Amino acid sequence: MLQKLYENRRKVLFCVCILYLIGVFFITFIVREDMSLRTSENRGVVLTPFREFDAMLHQPNHFFWFWQIVLNILLFVPFGFLLPWIHRIFRNPVVTVMAGCMLSGVIETMQYLTRRGLTEVDDVITNTMGAAAGVILYYIIMAFVRMYQRGRCDSQS
Repeated sequence: MLQKLYENRRKVLFCVCILYLIGVFFITFIVREDMSLRTSENRGVVLTPFREFDAMLHQPNHFFWFWQIVLNILLFVPFGFLLPWIHRIFRNPVVTVMAGCMLSGVIETMQYLTRRGLTEVDDVITNTMGAAAGVILYYIIMAFVRMYQRGRCDSQS
């Protein structure tokens, strides 16, 4: 069974990636702290970069801002981690990070158009950081896999 999964790992990882993306869209559009629709006059748009970082450092409720930042980063770590496994083009870290930035931009634009959530430049920044962290995690794991494979090959000789 494990051998069959290993042989079909790309298909399995592709399915995992699709499920992950469905989860991201579910989290960003369905599960919201405030489910009320925004009116066209009151669409929330924050174009100030690093506003959440500044608020975390200078406002009394800094833990709220800390968690906003951390959760936005964590949301995109799987994106940066999964894409290089699925297709070779995403083994280029720049391509994967840019894809994360683009996906985040699409989500923020859709939040604005559907009047769900708050459209923020900081979300794009932190989501992109998450995609970059995922790529770094991918390369760390691949380094360990290669070390393991080399050690296994050396012991079989």
